[in-house]
Amino acid sequence: MKDILEDIFANKQKELEQWKQYVPLKQLYGIIEYEGALKKEVPSMKAALQTDNANVVAEFLRKTPAKGWVNKDAKVRNLVPNFEKNGAKAISIPTDFTFFGGYDEFLQEAKAVGVSLPLLYKNYIIDEYQLFQAKHAGASAVMLTAVFLEREHLKHLISLSHQLNMEVALELHTEDEIDFLACEPDMVVVNNRLAGSFENDINRSLEFATKLPKNILKLSQGGIDTPEKAKEIFSAEYNSIIIGEEIMQKENPSEALKRFITDINH
Repeated sequence: MKDILEDIFANKQKELEQWKQYVPLKQLYGIIEYEGALKKEVPSMKAALQTDNANVVAEFLRKTPAKGWVNKDAKVRNLVPNFEKNGAKAISIPTDFTFFGGYDEFLQEAKAVGVSLPLLYKNYIIDEYQLFQAKHAGASAVMLTAVFLEREHLKHLISLSHQLNMEVALELHTEDEIDFLACEPDMVVVNNRLAGSFENDINRSLEFATKLPKNILKLSQGGIDTPEKAKEIFSAEYNSIIIGEEIMQKENPSEALKRFITDINH
């Protein structure tokens, strides 16, 4: 890890210490159990994306480490239900505050306003505590990032996620990390951004495509800012793309999503 990733990792460790002091794991588990979250059915993200269509995961993205605020005033209740109406097959919600301006409560709010799509809990997950946070928030799936994790730790986090009835999307930055797929995540997300920098290149996904297992559900994210680039990704047999900044920076993100999806399919 280097550059921004080192800052992210250090900040997340500090946050974890504070969370565990404020709400110890035993107490957090008790809250989840009391609220019945462990028994609640959540929609499968994997099933939602296993169709022949050009599936799009819309990301409720307010801020990025590279550009700062993208859409600071965005509200879940105003946008996410319209993402569902306008063709998204799942919703990705970054919950890291420092780098993405996100909160766990965004998932809870999406549920409260009637969103029925699978919700992807996207954070820098380095500890099992965060999986219980994701469960409490109502996630269908969590994103784990290979660059932050040793293989045995990743295997444990995937196993625990499944015990909590959440699917796992494993994010890869480099081809060296493909071996981590032996830990059996439910999906793989190829990040077109070079780890440690802000440079995006969809050729990363295109190069990965021939090296990934045929039978795993594949997503691509980062730098997919035109329908033409999206079509390239789908032609390489990806099941889905995640788009956030591309739509969230527009005046009407839900309409931008609708146009993007329409253009992909024509």
